[in-house]
Amino acid sequence: MINYIIIRQVNIYMHDIYFDSAATTKPSKVAIEAAFAAANEYGNPSSSHFRGIAARKVIENARKQVTSALGCNEEELIFTGSGSESNNQAIIGIARARKKRSNVIISTDSEHPSVEQTLQYLEKEGFKVIRFSTKVGNIDIDELKESLKQKVALISVMRANNETGALYDIANIRREIDNSGCGAVFHCDAVQGFLKTLNRTELVKYCDLVSISAHKINALKGCGALFIKKGINLPAYILGGGQEHDLRSGTENTPAIAAFGAACDEWVSNRDRIGYITDLRDYAEVKISEALGDRIVIHKPAQRICCILSIELIGVKSEVVLNYLSGEGICVSAGSACSAHKRENRVLTAFGLAESEIDNTIRISFSYFNNREEVDLFVDVLKNATSLIGKI
Repeated sequence: MINYIIIRQVNIYMHDIYFDSAATTKPSKVAIEAAFAAANEYGNPSSSHFRGIAARKVIENARKQVTSALGCNEEELIFTGSGSESNNQAIIGIARARKKRSNVIISTDSEHPSVEQTLQYLEKEGFKVIRFSTKVGNIDIDELKESLKQKVALISVMRANNETGALYDIANIRREIDNSGCGAVFHCDAVQGFLKTLNRTELVKYCDLVSISAHKINALKGCGALFIKKGINLPAYILGGGQEHDLRSGTENTPAIAAFGAACDEWVSNRDRIGYITDLRDYAEVKISEALGDRIVIHKPAQRICCILSIELIGVKSEVVLNYLSGEGICVSAGSACSAHKRENRVLTAFGLAESEIDNTIRISFSYFNNREEVDLFVDVLKNATSLIGKI
């Protein structure tokens, strides 16, 4: 067997292996070029002189690109500072606007921290939050149906889970909302799922509000967007200059927005990426299983996104493995990168894992930049890591 560890030690020019695309993606060349070009259009997009007009054109062109990818009208999308901001604006805005009608909010027990912590914040304001279970990555439809037997202000369910990769059936949720007559507005955190399922227009078809983020699709950090279906009355979240249809004031981040639009165009033009990434994930799953056998457990939801593989290393702490892999130039994760260095057990607990299993679980996430050779190297290093650490 080739000793890749030695190869890496003697070849300082060997590139690192980045298997943490669920945390953030490597920006594409096209996105970087778009951002660089937009940076030269340095005028304030709200100014009426030629510099401002040029910057405004960049933003509106990007809006066309993003809305084309989503399948909605340009008037239905605002740019924000992040996916987390989009989630906050959608949830807090709709909940407060509809509180007189109902103080009930429905969600799941496995949402991203930017949703879950927002729900906890609203609970302190007197809202009643019902969280239905998602054990093994499956929505409990009976719990959902039961919770819909009342007036509901808002339902917020993610499209793809950022830790387990589970895909939640938004079409079925929409159907249950409509059948129940509860009158809920349906928000979807699609930050992890946007453009990574075969039906890219499903989000605006089934949902009233959709949060997305640029840095998850090979654009830049610091830029998100929120789809607001025509007829949904969302109050302003940031007051000031009246940018973004008077809903999100503040001078826009023109370079990041331009990169977002360019990345959307790339993903729309290269839909075969989904199949490529899926094949790579499945290849990694097979190779890891062959190498480690009964020393691992693969957490495999019935429906899952193309890019995420969650595995438990039996008897081996994930944090120790991550440090070992990082020392070898390999990047993977032990869970959500948005929990600010604090281990987030809530999602994996909801999935059905015990604390000891959670502590041994790593998340491997892929992009179209990765290849099988990287998987082979990773598997060899992982096998060495588990053998060495297991003896300590």
